[in-house]
Amino acid sequence: MRARMRRGVAAVLTASALSLTAAACGGSDSGSDGDKKAKDSAAKPLTAAQMKAGLVGVKDLPAGYKVGEETADDEKYTADKKECQPLADFLSQKIAGGTDGGSADFESADQSSMVSQNIVTFPGAGATDYAKKLSTALDACKGFGVGEGDQKMAMTIEKLSATPKAGEESHSFRMKTEIKSLSLKFETNFQVVRQGTGISRVLHVPADASGHKDFDELAKRVGEKFVKAVQS
Repeated sequence: MRARMRRGVAAVLTASALSLTAAACGGSDSGSDGDKKAKDSAAKPLTAAQMKAGLVGVKDLPAGYKVGEETADDEKYTADKKECQPLADFLSQKIAGGTDGGSADFESADQSSMVSQNIVTFPGAGATDYAKKLSTALDACKGFGVGEGDQKMAMTIEKLSATPKAGEESHSFRMKTEIKSLSLKFETNFQVVRQGTGISRVLHVPADASGHKDFDELAKRVGEKFVKAVQS
């Protein structure tokens, strides 16, 4: 049951995206065509090729990982605290309004830990609003509950300020989950990276608390590949 629940939490890996909105120009139209083209390019969603190139493979990860089973969960989870809803949304595979760029799932040889990545892109300013809501939620939300009865899950949120930054913006945190009816507890590390109009979200479920030390290196590798792909 414990291994099955850990596999199920891979569905927590969803992706959303951020888009850069060009700053409003002054009254003069003397700006160069090059500046305008750069702003237009920055506001465009990522291409399918860019998103595919931004996904890590086994060779990009530390030794000991293999390709894992892809998971998905489109169920909508509602937090019992309004300010925590952007974090509860991490429990669902789908993010409204975004274009999915694919995912990659990996697990350790003994299936005790897993790593998942997902990439999404958004047009316009909708994704920027999402990033702002996520940042606000991380500041305001320390914990929340989802589900009812035997399926009730209690989540505790811990910001990870020491995790290496990546891209133009990144947010890292740990979600501690407890399901009392199953006497089950596990912890999941996340990093969300924005580069241009794309978001890469990486999820790491260690076998136990001692495995948290591996997250910084995993996040660094995933973030670097994503940023390089977007900039290409």
